[in-house]
Amino acid sequence: MSTDGIRHVVTDAANPDFMIRYRNPTAGWDSPRFSQVVEVQGARLIYLSGQAAIDREYRVVSRDFRIQLGQVWDNIEAALAAVGATLQNIVKTTTYIVDPKYRQDMREVRAERLKHLDAPPANTALVVNRLIEPEFLVEIDVVAAVPLR
Repeated sequence: MSTDGIRHVVTDAANPDFMIRYRNPTAGWDSPRFSQVVEVQGARLIYLSGQAAIDREYRVVSRDFRIQLGQVWDNIEAALAAVGATLQNIVKTTTYIVDPKYRQDMREVRAERLKHLDAPPANTALVVNRLIEPEFLVEIDVVAAVPLR
C-alpha cells in the first residue's frame, strides 16, 4: 500500500477488514475542502439520491440559497440516520448548484457542516442550467461507507 498523501485512516476494531483511507496525493492539489481520493474496503456502501431543499410534503423550504443548502444537509443527515450512518460515514458527495454566484456560500456551508470530520470526503461540484424543480438552487448526492456487521 502506498502512503502517498494519506491524511486520515478510519478503521473499526469490530471489523478488521474495514478501512477508509482519505488522501491528497503529493502529485496533486492538497485541498483543505475535500479529499482527492477516498479508498474504501470491507464496507457496506450507501448511496443517497440527490437531496434537495424540500420538507416531507415536497415543499421547497425557502428561495434563499443558504437556507436551502442547510435543509439539504439536514435531509442528508436524516437519510443517513435511517440506515445507521452519520456525516462521518460520507466518502463522496456530488454538489449541483444552478449559479456560480453560490459557489462561496456552498463552500462555507459545506465546511461548517463537515468541520468535525477528521478528513473531508471527496467532492465534485457542478454548475448546472437547472435542477428538476425550478425552485431548487442546490442538490447533493452522497455515497457513504459503514463497516459490515
